[in-house]
Amino acid sequence: MKTRLALVPLAFAAAAASAQQPVPPQPVPPQPSQANVPAPGGNAPQIPDAPPISQYTPNVPTQETGTPFVEPRRSAPAGLDTPHYFGPFHHARVPELFPGNGARLRALVHDGKLYLSAHDAIALAIENNLDVEVERYNLVLAETDQRRAQGGGNLRGIDFSIEEPPNGVGGPGSPLLDSTAQNTNPVTPTVTDLTSLNATTQTQTNLSASSTATAQYSNGPQVPLFDPNLFLEAGYLRRSQTVALNPSVESGSGAASTTGAATAGGPYDFINTNLSYLQGFRYGTQLEATMNNDSQVIYGTKGQLDPFSRPSTTVTLTQPLLRGFGSSVNLRYIHIANENRKISRLLFEQQVLETVYGASRIYFDLVALGENVDVQQEALAAARKLQSDDRAQVDQGTLAPIELLRADALVSSSQFALTQAQGLYRTQEVILRNLILRTDAPEFAAGFTEIVPTDRIVVPAQLDQTPVPDLIQQGLAHRPDLAQSELQIKTGQISAAASRNQALPQLNVYVNAEKRGSFEQQFDQPGTPGTGIPTLPSNFALGGLSVSNIVQGGIQLNLPLRDRVAQADAARDAVQVREVQARTEKLSEQIRQDIENAQIALETSFAAYKAAESSRGYQEQLLQADRDRLEFGESTNLQVVQDVAYLAQARASEIAARSNYQKARIELDRDLGDLLEKNGISLEDAMQGSVKP
Repeated sequence: MKTRLALVPLAFAAAAASAQQPVPPQPVPPQPSQANVPAPGGNAPQIPDAPPISQYTPNVPTQETGTPFVEPRRSAPAGLDTPHYFGPFHHARVPELFPGNGARLRALVHDGKLYLSAHDAIALAIENNLDVEVERYNLVLAETDQRRAQGGGNLRGIDFSIEEPPNGVGGPGSPLLDSTAQNTNPVTPTVTDLTSLNATTQTQTNLSASSTATAQYSNGPQVPLFDPNLFLEAGYLRRSQTVALNPSVESGSGAASTTGAATAGGPYDFINTNLSYLQGFRYGTQLEATMNNDSQVIYGTKGQLDPFSRPSTTVTLTQPLLRGFGSSVNLRYIHIANENRKISRLLFEQQVLETVYGASRIYFDLVALGENVDVQQEALAAARKLQSDDRAQVDQGTLAPIELLRADALVSSSQFALTQAQGLYRTQEVILRNLILRTDAPEFAAGFTEIVPTDRIVVPAQLDQTPVPDLIQQGLAHRPDLAQSELQIKTGQISAAASRNQALPQLNVYVNAEKRGSFEQQFDQPGTPGTGIPTLPSNFALGGLSVSNIVQGGIQLNLPLRDRVAQADAARDAVQVREVQARTEKLSEQIRQDIENAQIALETSFAAYKAAESSRGYQEQLLQADRDRLEFGESTNLQVVQDVAYLAQARASEIAARSNYQKARIELDRDLGDLLEKNGISLEDAMQGSVKP
């Protein structure tokens, strides 16, 4: 998941530097040039220096989960929030996939080149990267789940997966800092595989603290229908030739027969109507009101076209006392949906953090690779000059031909190193371009042939000394992945409480009042399993031969004698909550370890850079000294050839060390969870897809 810096201790770097040549006491080495990085194969314009990414002053702090929920406007469906009763009959309109915003890109392209700062790269990635856009839709999904829960439905869930950006090709290799790239022969190049797909492969991380295979919580008790439902049925009915059915038994046969006689009168015409209203409430109470004229339609002795002349009316209140009782149980999906909204916000923050981390790392690797191209170009120029000088001396007979072969080998090796450096740079350009832009979208049609990074890496004179325990506490307080995992514990506890309630007997108390009624109260199960689809009332189209004014009340009991299913579900859900707690604690321990390791990597990379800086300075002085000695015949051409190659290696090592320091700095900021704050990124701006300059 996380790419750790492979750094060696300071002693190794210093030993490798000193092992090249015996170095006499020398003055303090000169500081490296801080010129802007030119593009490979051309000269870059002079662009004002910009501070490195880790030193940007934050403009807006990272928002906490307690702030009001902000919905991404460009991704949110229109018409979902309807305050009136007729709103549900208008479907929500979901906007098309956002095509991207190319305004920022067009402002950065000049003369066919993209002049890109680190902040611009981050802003383009946040505004246009599809992984971030997918996570914006996750915010909308959490919002739709809340709306569903408010109506009495269960939850369809949110996506806990996070896409990590590709690693890129990495910074330039260094013989001093990477033992796998070390080569003791200065004229034999180290081959780098440019065909590896690891540089462009993305990995997906699932931040769900539950087991994806088995961690489905049980449904729990039924949920009240918070959205009222109205049932209506009306029609025309003609009744004629009514027959009274009377059972009789034939003498001696033992078989029952039915005879009847048609009554006089008719036909009778009716307008039959059935009307029912159904609604649930937070404590599990269910109100059911029904009105119909079925008794009159079926048993009346004269027609009636007015359905409300003598209707039958029934009102029933049912209240669970054990299973399904209480607001905490019946509002559980609303509570979970509210927590999932917070979780979706934290997941979005984590995705933005990963995107900023990836864009920063890839950008500064591109800076280092560009510097390495410059070094290899200068090394090739120096090798060609040495080759020219040696050829002139061979022509004059003052130098053995074998020395010219050494110079030729050095030129070939330098040319090969330059070719590899340019290939790595171009590959990194493609990776960065695909991270920050949608290359197929028409919005990004502004053509450019290369990316010119305008920021450079600056290593401070000394590191800030912050105690590791303070850094750990800061990280635990700011990491969005840890915060969302803790919220998953809370949602699991809500589900487990509902599972325990499901294991209780079903005991309901009811009150029923009927005008012109004709039936006893039937055993009804209030609510639904979370589908939001109501059950048709049992007395919706029911009438009797005799009608009365009825008032009744009582209890209804469903007592499972063992109910092993509900007991097992309650136990399993409690165990799953413990699993989530264990994974959350493990994540906390991993964060502590990551922060401590990141601090060690930062300190080690800083020391390695100082060693590489000194090595480069000493090697420059050695080369100049050997050139001066060669003029007086006190040195050899082979020594100068080696010095030129060693200086190129020392400069490449310095670039690699500086790049490693920058990535270690970014890695620590990522582990602390304040990478967005240090880059002046507002989470609300990121949600809306518009980053302020």
